Amino acid sequence: MSKLDFASLSFNSNQTPVSEQFDDIYFSTQDGLAESRYVFQEGNQLWEKWLSHDRSAFVIAETGFGTGLNFFAVAEYFEEFCKANPEHILKRLYFISFEQYPIQAEQFHSVHQQHPQFAKKIDKLTACWEPRQVGCQRYHFGQVYLDLWFGDIAENLPQLGDSYNATIDCWFLDGFSPDKNPQMWNEHLYQQMFRLTKPQGSFATFTASSQVRRGLQSVGFEVYKRKGFGKKREMLWGEKPIESESQSIEYPYYFQSKQTNVDDIAIVGGGVASLFLSLSLIEKGKRVTLYCQEGELAKNASGNAQGAIYPQLSDDDERNVRFYVHSFDYALQRLHQLTPLVSFEQGLTGVSLYAYNDKTDQKLKKIAEDGWDEKLYKLCSADELSERVGLPLVNGGAFISQGGWLSPVQLVQNGFKYLEQQGLTIVLNHKVENLTFENNQWHWQHNGQYFSHQAVVLANGHTLKQFQQIEGIQIYPVRGQVSQVPTNENLSQLKLVLCYDGYLTPVSAQQTHCLGASHVRDNLDTTFSLTEHQQNIAKLQQNLTACDWTQGIDGSDNKAKVGVRAAFRDRIPMVGAVPNYPEQKIQYKNLYNLKRRRQPIPIPATHPNLYLLAGLGSRGLTTAPLLGELLASQIANEPLPLSQDILFALMPNRSWIRSLLKGRQLD
Repeated sequence: MSKLDFASLSFNSNQTPVSEQFDDIYFSTQDGLAESRYVFQEGNQLWEKWLSHDRSAFVIAETGFGTGLNFFAVAEYFEEFCKANPEHILKRLYFISFEQYPIQAEQFHSVHQQHPQFAKKIDKLTACWEPRQVGCQRYHFGQVYLDLWFGDIAENLPQLGDSYNATIDCWFLDGFSPDKNPQMWNEHLYQQMFRLTKPQGSFATFTASSQVRRGLQSVGFEVYKRKGFGKKREMLWGEKPIESESQSIEYPYYFQSKQTNVDDIAIVGGGVASLFLSLSLIEKGKRVTLYCQEGELAKNASGNAQGAIYPQLSDDDERNVRFYVHSFDYALQRLHQLTPLVSFEQGLTGVSLYAYNDKTDQKLKKIAEDGWDEKLYKLCSADELSERVGLPLVNGGAFISQGGWLSPVQLVQNGFKYLEQQGLTIVLNHKVENLTFENNQWHWQHNGQYFSHQAVVLANGHTLKQFQQIEGIQIYPVRGQVSQVPTNENLSQLKLVLCYDGYLTPVSAQQTHCLGASHVRDNLDTTFSLTEHQQNIAKLQQNLTACDWTQGIDGSDNKAKVGVRAAFRDRIPMVGAVPNYPEQKIQYKNLYNLKRRRQPIPIPATHPNLYLLAGLGSRGLTTAPLLGELLASQIANEPLPLSQDILFALMPNRSWIRSLLKGRQLD
């Protein structure tokens, strides 16, 4: 697992921050903010570009986040633009920045003591600032989005995959000077910049280095000089020629063709996935209608009284772990954002992973070898874990301090009430079926009425397979029964979620605990099962043998919530455009040889403006926020908040593409 090193930062006699890794200042000793405005905002002619912009989002990329000065300055500048031009089509700014050595959260305020106007933005960023692995982390500042790519820029730039080709409007070519940081200023950087930049997209940089100028020219940029800031004689700026050739698609079989812009979107489903997708779409200015087959929302798997939120860490799947950690960090940010707006019971007091047998003990220790920071994952002795849990335990385990529990049913139902106030339309008791696509819209009938929308998202869990367009996708249902038991003198002492081969939650406001959950594959029955209820209680007692406090649980009320989840064999969700399986079978029947012979490979056929979001399994609270943001970004044709390799793992056509790439034939 690739971990991050933090910046070693000091201050010189002018109180300007200095990087000890690069022996260079972060910004001008004369006036860092004035330099940022002159070099990058004026150098890229941002205000003029924004005025003439003809789309709803503008994309800036930066090499070297540093102290965040350029970001805070341009975010403030964009807010001024929006205030001065309230009717302009441009509504959102995406700021994509790369940082190999992030500074510590507490250093932001000390670095920016001379910039009190940024204090609120710094507070917002540091409230969720948890750099702990390479890759992209998205942060929200109203209509300004910050995508921070942590790690080596040389490794991260290619992970802005094919979907980013020719999407960046301008570059802040920053970072430490070429003589201090020569490993960044090279041909690889310039080639990637050219690939990612739109025709007529621009760059600006503080340096006038002839080596940098020649490097940018060699890949195709037109490069010019202008007066430098302060005592600097010159600086460079430039543009990508409008007649530049379009970039080739490196992975065409996974490429999601950009659809025509749509503003009217229907979502099928009424659970946590639909909630966060609706939130992200509304934030991006879309008109959203939710169709729920049931008479109330959160009727299925999202209707539990309590659910755990923590990342699914593993000792054998590095890519999936990165996805779950990204999701967890983003979920915490979204919950922090929603807490003042939506009423839902929560207790983010931590999650304990109990070593209930030798195999689990070895697995937990192996996970610890990945070197996670202690906020995310910490091994604990039996005594330490007992103290954290609040009840005596015989064995040790691990502790996830930032995890916890919340009420899914309250979050979903009250969250949707909040979104209705933001413009969401909700239609209950409405089964969407027999979708047909005509005249650039999806149509169906219900009770003799016709309904149509420009785009449709299928987020209806295990009932996804009722649509014929889902052919080829191997999704299966999993019945899960969560027992609810009354608290008692012992259970009331439980401070946090206790996980074993099941889980037990702390006491809720209703004075109950949740014990979960059964796992019955290919079972759609939603009636109460006494056997599963008793098994949930017995599993706790069997996994925590010699813990006397597990013996006094009263399950006589036979109270439980039954839901059916959707899952995939590879234990990771699925999101994106719905593939046209019959057409892809024809397109890719010889994919193995096409790739081997380096022959042209077609873009995958998909159903136009039809999307799916499925297979969240038992980690829906953790993954739904990021998956919703990802899909909303795809639909809006805006920057995506995940690396290319993780996107491939989430693709709806991944199972058969993997087989075809190995030379196997589809049935």
